[in-house]
Amino acid sequence: MTQFPKIQARFDAALAIFEDAAAQSGDTAKTQEQAARIAELEAELSAAQDALDESNDRFEGVKAEQAAAAEKAEAQRVALVKQIDTIDKARVAGEKQLTKVRQFNKHLKKLNTGLRQANEEHVGDVDLINASLEAEITQIKEQRDVDLEEINGILARMTPLVEGN
Repeated sequence: MTQFPKIQARFDAALAIFEDAAAQSGDTAKTQEQAARIAELEAELSAAQDALDESNDRFEGVKAEQAAAAEKAEAQRVALVKQIDTIDKARVAGEKQLTKVRQFNKHLKKLNTGLRQANEEHVGDVDLINASLEAEITQIKEQRDVDLEEINGILARMTPLVEGN
């Protein structure tokens, strides 16, 4: 490609020589020699133009590949951001559920302690037993929710690996 301007200059110089020679003399041998030289330079110019066109085509192909790669990278980045957001939301929800479970466990321990004391005194408190059982059922439900959140978090992390993303 750097030779194109040089070839163009040589072609112009040869053309000028040819025109000058044709104007100044009627020497056909010299004119034919210069015409042959001009034809040679025109062939070089044509070859250089073809090489330039081919290089431009390759350059456009590389630009298209680069754009496709950038688009794919952006799609992967967006997918990863969504995945991180999903995992973060699941983590926050799991932490909230875990806090609830801990509170229910404390309450259940308190109720069970009161129930043991009532049993030691041989006084069965129906309301205390009922409250204890309700707290235990609530604690079991909350524990199940925490387990579900944990499973969903694991699945969210594994889904891209299984899908091959």
